[in-house]
Amino acid sequence: MDNRIDIKVEIDQTCASPQVIIKADQHSGLIEKIIYAVERCVSDEYPNITAYNGNEVILLNQWDIIRIYTENRKLTICTKEKTYGSRMSLKELEEILDDEIFVRISRFELINLKKVSSFDLSISGTIKVIFENGTETWVARRCVRSIQEKLKKRASGGDRHE
Repeated sequence: MDNRIDIKVEIDQTCASPQVIIKADQHSGLIEKIIYAVERCVSDEYPNITAYNGNEVILLNQWDIIRIYTENRKLTICTKEKTYGSRMSLKELEEILDDEIFVRISRFELINLKKVSSFDLSISGTIKVIFENGTETWVARRCVRSIQEKLKKRASGGDRHE
């Protein structure tokens, strides 16, 4: 596949905010890279998250976070590459994370919907979440309805690119 792309800019006075449309003969890795690059460019309104790896301080881009959870009073931030600690509370993180992609699935966990590969609805009353990296978690029963509503919104075009 040719990795060259044609870029066309149209100025439309009736357009309230910029819109990106990608046209291709099929969905590909290149399209995913373009989407990721555009999303990172517009994500400046959402600050990086300060995390710790031992004595090392790391600034994580929100788009790289898979899930954030609390276990034994310790907050853990998971990315594809590593797991980090944080001194912030889950509530504090929830307030600064992009609420278009991060959703609370229990009292102890937030997930990045963009990093989910599938939702297993086969067990009545709950949802199993499977991430791109193969890890799994469960939606608390009290959060199932809000997750289902968020997924319906995304499926009906409420999400930015899906």
